[in-house]
Amino acid sequence: MPGANIYFKGTFEGTTSDTSGTFSLTTKLKGERILIISFMGYESYSQSLELKNVPIIIDITLKEIKKDLGEVVITVGTFAAGDETKSAVLSTLDMATGSGGFGDIISVISSLPGTSNAGEEGGLMVRGGERYETATFIDGMAADNAFTAKLPNVPVRGRFSPMLFRGTVFSTGGYSAEYGQALSSVLILNSIGMPHKNEMNMTAHSAGLNFSSTKKWDRTSFSSTTGYTNMLPMYSILTSNIKWQHAPETFSENLVFRQKIGPNGMLKAMGAYGYDHSAMYYSNLDAGEDVLYKLKNHNYYAIATYKDQLGEEWIIHSGITFGYDDLNIGIDDTATLVQYKKTGELKLSVSGPVSNKISLNIGANLTMKILNQNYISLFAEDALATDFMSPIGTVYAETEIKLTKRISSRIGARFETLTLSNEAYLSPRLALAYKTSKFSQVSLGYGQFYQQAQDDYLMYNNSLKSEKAEHFIANFQYRRNSRIFRIEAYYKTYNKLVKYNSLYAIEASTYNNDGNGYAQGVDLFFRDTKTMKNGDFWVSYSLMNSERDYRDYRTVLTPSYISRHNLSIAYKHYIEFTDSFLSMGYTFSSGRPYIDPNVSIVVQEKTKACHDLGFSIFHFTEIFGKFTMLFAQVTNVFGTNHIYGYRFASTPDGTGIYRSEPILPVSKRFFLAGIHLSFTGKTEM
Repeated sequence: MPGANIYFKGTFEGTTSDTSGTFSLTTKLKGERILIISFMGYESYSQSLELKNVPIIIDITLKEIKKDLGEVVITVGTFAAGDETKSAVLSTLDMATGSGGFGDIISVISSLPGTSNAGEEGGLMVRGGERYETATFIDGMAADNAFTAKLPNVPVRGRFSPMLFRGTVFSTGGYSAEYGQALSSVLILNSIGMPHKNEMNMTAHSAGLNFSSTKKWDRTSFSSTTGYTNMLPMYSILTSNIKWQHAPETFSENLVFRQKIGPNGMLKAMGAYGYDHSAMYYSNLDAGEDVLYKLKNHNYYAIATYKDQLGEEWIIHSGITFGYDDLNIGIDDTATLVQYKKTGELKLSVSGPVSNKISLNIGANLTMKILNQNYISLFAEDALATDFMSPIGTVYAETEIKLTKRISSRIGARFETLTLSNEAYLSPRLALAYKTSKFSQVSLGYGQFYQQAQDDYLMYNNSLKSEKAEHFIANFQYRRNSRIFRIEAYYKTYNKLVKYNSLYAIEASTYNNDGNGYAQGVDLFFRDTKTMKNGDFWVSYSLMNSERDYRDYRTVLTPSYISRHNLSIAYKHYIEFTDSFLSMGYTFSSGRPYIDPNVSIVVQEKTKACHDLGFSIFHFTEIFGKFTMLFAQVTNVFGTNHIYGYRFASTPDGTGIYRSEPILPVSKRFFLAGIHLSFTGKTEM
């Protein structure tokens, strides 16, 4: 059985079985130890072993649990991905090799239901929410600047490689009370524990280079990953819809240190640096000329977490983070926007069983954000300097209760205080799961969620209150024989959304919390890894309806990033005789709304639907005795013309017409080809 959990009792020493059910576990432990092997639906196996620094070969058969409905797992609003959870719907390999993802976690997650495909924005827009409504967490700690810096109509990408993580949880709503400051969704990334061996890898592709190295000692490891990309060669081959003065260029460095402390403790520390540089011409429709936007961004992120065992079953988790983001945007040679943002977090939590039917998770954290922004203009009257400091204190508690063999519940609450806006609020979270059969269950979820107003608003009005969302979710899931089917319905209400007359109006009175809205819909997901030998496919579909009265809207409208229908189909096939993976991905998004002031300022038009078919191939071989992977990926094979919306001038021309232009993807089609070379054997995935 693939994916069985294997470990020595009372330690973090462990592994999982491979696709053939075999495993190898190397340890420095000595003396008599108990080996535990478990797999959902089977009786746990234990065996006492005498460890004497010599190989031990064992043959184990797990017995299937008879007449058992299985464990009730609350899955409402949650998609798990990775290799460490049996409720996963995607694996780490899926995250790294998804068609059209190009190694970006966010692109692969966007193939799951509940997301909107806003190609000019990037990021995760979940169930009617904007990109800022999804928060990213690494090992339970907030990563405030998880995306690259933004230029007009150029999508952002995630800053972190999927190969840094072993488990991912994507919550489309109703998420745990442990997490906050996200109106719609959270993306939880769990980093790799102690690596199994030394590694050294190099990847060269048509847009850049990547080099990674891991050194492992007895109880310590150190890893580094260096990446460089330059899109100039690609855009000299592909036609870009952007007029680049400096094609996007990035450099990144990630350093990870891991240290086992005592019999069960684990210290992880990571430092990440990212640099972005690009410059583009953006048309000013009112003036009828191009404006040069020049972007430079330095981003630093450091995180340290410590996890240990308290007693026999309780776990303590603590962490500290620091982030620094230096953003510089030049507008022609007449103005410059300079923004410095510092963020930090302290967190402490403990979790464990109160009894065999009740478990508890409690914790507290303190976050801090300091922002300074200067708008420097050749015209002195336009210059503006703003800043604010915002501490947020939080305590939370959550308990899971196995009410009966068929019913499990999760009850939690999160209390937050915001000094800047002089607020304090309590957010209840509830979930209930009922096991309808051995292979199926239904779940219900409810929660209230708050998020501090965006930085762009707080710079002008520090007293703005937090925006609020309320989630109602119902879920049915059926899982059997390597197949999974999910259907989930949801309804969300929004209150206290920020409204303003103009985004750049400096008068505080022009900003208020009078906005509101709603989102409702149905999400479907089906995956089958059983029917076709060496084949694997999944289908996700979302039906979404959402309206808001916020920002500078004159009436209730559907936001421009919303597609009512979103469909994603992915298929992967392993070809044994060539040792290759083939991957195909198709996405469909129905037309998106926009306002054409030449027709009406309150009636929305719609763009044409978007269709995209992409392919990927990964071929495994050896070069000079080294494990090698050759890969190629291409999107929009048929070259479909995508229009995400339209931009209009703010004032009509002499003939009374508002000038306009379509919002297009950066490039009609994109491809990536390269080679991955491992100097120390097959790379862990």
